[in-house]
Amino acid sequence: MDPLARIGLLLFVLLGLHTVDHAFNQPARDLPALGGVVGLLGFLIVAIAVVLALLGNSAAPEAAALAGAATVAGLLVVHLLPDWTPLSDPYWNFDANALSWVLIAAPFFTAIWLNRRRRPPPRRRARSGLS
Repeated sequence: MDPLARIGLLLFVLLGLHTVDHAFNQPARDLPALGGVVGLLGFLIVAIAVVLALLGNSAAPEAAALAGAATVAGLLVVHLLPDWTPLSDPYWNFDANALSWVLIAAPFFTAIWLNRRRRPPPRRRARSGLS
């Protein structure tokens, strides 16, 4: 399996676990509806990047970089920065336990890894001495 697809699938699963953490491990609170839309768009962007990588599409590295950057930005804006936008649900505002912090850190750093991952350029065939 293509490394971009593998890392993208890992990111997708980690984002899913982060979502489950919201539902079952975190205290009940009013979450911004727009935050859910942003999360859903994040899943969609990552899924498209994974499909492109699985298909060997030439746009896969750019899609992976976009998915990684969008995920990092989304997690920063929604969960890691102070309460300053309508999207904010900062982990600093409630007693997030260690599992919640792991399930925010893991997709964050996986997204950085995905963003920085590049396919090696295709190898050129050696020219023979005959022309």
